[in-house]
Amino acid sequence: MQNSLPANTSDLLSALRELDAGIHKHTTWLKSLHRSLVCNSPPGEEDVLPDAHCHCQFGLWYYGQPHPELRERACFESIGTLHQAVHDNARALLCKSQDGQVISTDEYNQFMDTALQFKFEVGKLQGHIINQICVVDHLTGVWNRSGMQHKLEEEHDRMVRGGQPCCVCMVDLDDFKRINDTYGHPVGDQVLRATTQLLNDKLRKYDAIFRYGGEEFLLCLPGSVLEDALVLMERLRSELAALPIEIKDKGVIHVSASFGLAMMSLDENVASTIEQADHALLSAKANGRNRVCVWRLDGRLP
Repeated sequence: MQNSLPANTSDLLSALRELDAGIHKHTTWLKSLHRSLVCNSPPGEEDVLPDAHCHCQFGLWYYGQPHPELRERACFESIGTLHQAVHDNARALLCKSQDGQVISTDEYNQFMDTALQFKFEVGKLQGHIINQICVVDHLTGVWNRSGMQHKLEEEHDRMVRGGQPCCVCMVDLDDFKRINDTYGHPVGDQVLRATTQLLNDKLRKYDAIFRYGGEEFLLCLPGSVLEDALVLMERLRSELAALPIEIKDKGVIHVSASFGLAMMSLDENVASTIEQADHALLSAKANGRNRVCVWRLDGRLP
């Protein structure tokens, strides 16, 4: 899991709707095909063409302009390959039926096995998209807490196996309630989005950002020891405080954040590390906000 923003939730939903519509059209075609085979009704003219897979409703969508979010998926190409195979097998069955030849059990089974595999792959793609929607925070586009525990456990296991360090940092926007009270919640939402965008721009590709709740975020920094992570968090703190956030009809506002940093330990589980980062965050808040506090492995706070 990387820190790059997942696809916007509305884009994912749009992609899912397109995929649902496409598979519905394919199912309608499949029904018509079976009617031709069982009832000896004439098939569609395009069904016996060598490139029939390009002329059906699903094919017109697939080879046209499907949503970019779908094209980026690794399984999208295999879905196209299976879709073509379904039509190739269907054409062979239709030609034999039209010529009065008997369709063997093996030929029919091959067609049905391919058709079922095609439907399975489409369903798997739908499941991946739904799962991504479930682990993405709809407001900011970063990962939500549903995906956080798994990611942190992965990094803890990597640390145990290979000794790779990892730090986590709790980030909480200062006086956020005042922003909502003064400017309204839409402005508060804009501030949250601007904050996550800055974090995404400045963190490494293999770091991860999670919306922990409200105006609080958790950062996972694989491969970082405390000293290096502290330098990075200080830079983020400074750049966030200097970030001009333009509010329509209200000018520019600035926000700051407090940071609580802790390092994973072989002797502590993930929950303990999060708790330590939270203690460090509370210390940053208590000592004036807009600062970074570090939980040392010996339990000391600066």
